[in-house]
Amino acid sequence: MVRILDSVAYFLAVANAAAYDVNQTVPGNCQQACARLSTTLGPALHYPGSDNFTIWDAKQQEVHPACRVEPSSAIDVSKILSILVDHWCYFSVKGGGHSRNPGDSNSVGGVTVDLDRMRNVEVLEKGTRARVGGGANTVQVYAALESRNLSFVGGRVGTVGLGGFTLGGGTSPLSNKYGWALDNVYEYEVVLANSTITTASESHNPDLYFALRGGGNNFGIVTSFTVRTFAQGPVFTSMTSYSANQSEQVLDKVYDLYTDKDLTSDVELGYDLYYTYVSDSDEFILMGTQRYGKPVRNPPVFHAIDQIPTLSRSITISSFSSLVNESTPMGTTRNLFATLSVSPSRSLLSQGLRIFQQEVEAIKTVPGLVPNFICYPLQKNAIAAMKQRGGNALGIERDEPLFIILISTAWSNGSDDSVVEKMTANIVRRVEAAAKDSGVANRYLYINYASAAQADAVFGGYGDENVQRLKEVQRAVDPHGIFASKGLWRGFFKLQ
Repeated sequence: MVRILDSVAYFLAVANAAAYDVNQTVPGNCQQACARLSTTLGPALHYPGSDNFTIWDAKQQEVHPACRVEPSSAIDVSKILSILVDHWCYFSVKGGGHSRNPGDSNSVGGVTVDLDRMRNVEVLEKGTRARVGGGANTVQVYAALESRNLSFVGGRVGTVGLGGFTLGGGTSPLSNKYGWALDNVYEYEVVLANSTITTASESHNPDLYFALRGGGNNFGIVTSFTVRTFAQGPVFTSMTSYSANQSEQVLDKVYDLYTDKDLTSDVELGYDLYYTYVSDSDEFILMGTQRYGKPVRNPPVFHAIDQIPTLSRSITISSFSSLVNESTPMGTTRNLFATLSVSPSRSLLSQGLRIFQQEVEAIKTVPGLVPNFICYPLQKNAIAAMKQRGGNALGIERDEPLFIILISTAWSNGSDDSVVEKMTANIVRRVEAAAKDSGVANRYLYINYASAAQADAVFGGYGDENVQRLKEVQRAVDPHGIFASKGLWRGFFKLQ
């Protein structure tokens, strides 16, 4: 049962939580919660003035929590959540910390629950499964499994955390063969709002299991994932760039890689398309990342696109942990994502790049600007995998690929936040309009790529039936709304 000690403190906390002012004063109830956490967890509790803490996005790096606490187990998380609810102190939970908004994974004046110590990887059942701590990131899991010649459905960026990545979907270089990450989880260990530790699988708490497959952070704190593992050796990767006069020819071949049945039937295939502005040379560059799940140099599936002259080309055959390992400084750049999904359309690819270029041209003097138009397909194999073990919450049912588009921008200064936000919104609005005019618009928005401005549309894209089911599960496991929009963890996207 949730106990609120002081109704005045409660309303003050809620009002302060809504403001999301990174310089806000820490309310007294959160100060008291930190004091109790310090007594309970000792050196795992850190105060901002003496805390050596970095997080991916500069907007979140600027946030000042009341304190940060590092649990080492689900039992620790249970104790922490009980204290936070008891004091009605708002909080955020950090896995990898790759979100982009204050309050997502670093609390504004509340408590940041940092799962970084919970990153153990335990191989189970003769290498067919692994239990992974909720604080592990992509490169840590890849590296741990590779010591056993295994892998899992992980991400493209090493510092992305398994928690948010998987709870929102989890698109992977291996998705054409195995599906998305959320469809490769056998069991979740979860701390619920009442501090109960439970598990969810196809046979135990199946409704919660369904909800965690795409429902985000609306149901509890996931402390471990039991994921599918499989034999995997080194993989082929080629990164290419092209001159402007080759763009349409490249797009022709990329479209074939995304839609041609003879090519897409090769489940080892992966291809990501990038279009970016390079400020040093004041030009827009089309790039591609070829991936092949076996150590085969120049796989035949890429033969047609390899006939196009390139500006640059690099080839590696290496492990996933090597491919995703990066040394980019944390907390130094500001980042914004936004997304949309469309049915296959060759003409829309060209339209999208033209729209992107026009909008970026208008703000290209922004210091540190690195904008990207990124596209890759959700292939039929991955869509079919979404029906396994009772299905997931995304509501994607179709017999053709879906193109996932990400507008990803980095920049340097807070004074340019509104300019970048406007540019991003303009691109999405114009590409959506073009998709509707062409009859290829799709309601689905990948939650892990969505912007805060798209919050109202994210769950709507799951379909009414799935949204209703998700809300029913949330009310059942969190009747007091601790993880709801007016509760204690307001970051990310909320069902209600």
